[in-house]
Amino acid sequence: MRARNDANVVIVALVLGVGLSGCARGASKASVRIATYQYSCCNATDLIPVRQGNDEVATLHWTAVPAPPTAARAAIPVSLAAALTGPFSDAAALKIAMVSIPRRSPTIVAVTVWTTDQAGGAPVSTFRFPPSTPPGLYDLTTTVEFAGGSQTADGAVKVGPAS
Repeated sequence: MRARNDANVVIVALVLGVGLSGCARGASKASVRIATYQYSCCNATDLIPVRQGNDEVATLHWTAVPAPPTAARAAIPVSLAAALTGPFSDAAALKIAMVSIPRRSPTIVAVTVWTTDQAGGAPVSTFRFPPSTPPGLYDLTTTVEFAGGSQTADGAVKVGPAS
């Protein structure tokens, strides 16, 4: 009978040991925090093209802003999109066109940049200005889409005449 009691004690000890180690692992996973980022646009020197009459490329630098750390989870996909609409003769014409419904279709669209809320870094969008791009003011629309939500912003960019 004593051997049977010893065996029960060993089994109970094993069950408790495995159960407690599982709790310890679960507790350490719950306390793991990961860095996350939100994205915004742009550097002040972005999109000031030097027009020389040939294909021109201008860059738009996205800024990854640290967000509060979160519990360990899968990364959330983020898309960073930018487009230019124009040209407009002056700021008043640009403002009127941008509030009208429907809005004009973009003239020049940057390739969408795909990243995640955990990637950070400094993503870059590029615009190619063909030689036929007319000078004037352009509306710069930037859109950050993430987890079913989005943030859109507008700004004005001046494109100078070709030399």
